[in-house]
Amino acid sequence: MIATIGIHQPKPEKVIRYALNNSISVKETLEQQLIAKGYHFLTHHRIGNYTFDFFCPHLKIAIEVDSYAHEFSDIYNLDAPKKLHIHSLGITVLRYTDHQILVDVEEIFRALKYHGKPATSATYVV
Repeated sequence: MIATIGIHQPKPEKVIRYALNNSISVKETLEQQLIAKGYHFLTHHRIGNYTFDFFCPHLKIAIEVDSYAHEFSDIYNLDAPKKLHIHSLGITVLRYTDHQILVDVEEIFRALKYHGKPATSATYVV
């Protein structure tokens, strides 16, 4: 048996479907924690042709919760034009997986504290 440590292994479709069906609870958990920390984000906010899971107009920060669906190449490829358009608007996009939110939600608050300062240029965090 050959070890494949460090090589990306696509998740089985059954695992991906389960994550998609249960990702809403992760978003609800994040929303509750954002409110508890005093952050005011709009949920499912539309900018142009794109919808963000969370968006704070005051900070110009969007948070995207990337579930396993983003492992499909067609979903990943759809994000490329979105990145360019949003970057041109001066919006910082913070992307997190369901797992990251469940394991280390404090990382989101550290990033919000860092990126919540007035910026001189637009950034896109992957």
